Amino acid sequence: MPGSGDAGPAWAPLVPDADGDVVLAVDFATTGRREATFAELAGLLPGSLDLRQAVPPPGVPTAGGEDDRARHHLHWWAGQVPYGPAARPVRAVLGYCAGSVFASRLADIVERRQGARPVLLLFDPEVPGVASLDRDIRLAVAGMDGVSDEERAELRHGIDRIRDVTGDDFDKAAEAYVALYREAYATALARMGVGGHFAEQLTRLFRSYTGYLAAARHLGPGPGWASATSLLSTGRTGGRTGREIRFPVSQEDLLRDPGVIRTAYELISPKEIPG
Repeated sequence: MPGSGDAGPAWAPLVPDADGDVVLAVDFATTGRREATFAELAGLLPGSLDLRQAVPPPGVPTAGGEDDRARHHLHWWAGQVPYGPAARPVRAVLGYCAGSVFASRLADIVERRQGARPVLLLFDPEVPGVASLDRDIRLAVAGMDGVSDEERAELRHGIDRIRDVTGDDFDKAAEAYVALYREAYATALARMGVGGHFAEQLTRLFRSYTGYLAAARHLGPGPGWASATSLLSTGRTGGRTGREIRFPVSQEDLLRDPGVIRTAYELISPKEIPG
């Protein structure tokens, strides 16, 4: 399966020297983001669960059809699973926002491999759309350093213009947002005396993120979402999974809130997976 021979690990351990059952977590976590990450959740979970976070694949294939490109992420993670016949079982699979799509598909693969379905726990699950891109580029613009208030306002106008032109075309909107992001950061970093290569690195990261969203969008959640439990922050739309639990917390704090952490652990830990 693709991924097993590529450079670098597909899964990063978040709990040093953990010896409990494996928990897989899918999210596109980046340094400096305002939303809490699974790394924060891992630091707050009791017990010795071996929480491992998905690492994005090193590249996106240019050949093959749309379905092949969409499954690239899933194949990368499934090809380097941190378990095997003689290893510890996967107790649960977690997903955050768009990562919930991949988490559901991975839970299906895990079930086939180990003979028992892991707990599927989704945090603010969503299938990405242009609205997701719009939200994320606006958050990126709001957090840009070296940009004046006037320039920030103009960037927001640029986002509005892109929405008017691209409508609900996800791929066209993604390309336009990447171009806007690159131009804005190139200008801001040049003003700060930082070389253009850093702007390109940031742009590659943002492009990788839009590819992650596009893959999740094309794959879709699959029937496995019916077996999942959703933990939802304030204002999030539900109705996607078999069970939902709502919390009076913002999306930014969902993965660090003590009540959410306690509920997640109770859902993950009470039942042993049959051997």
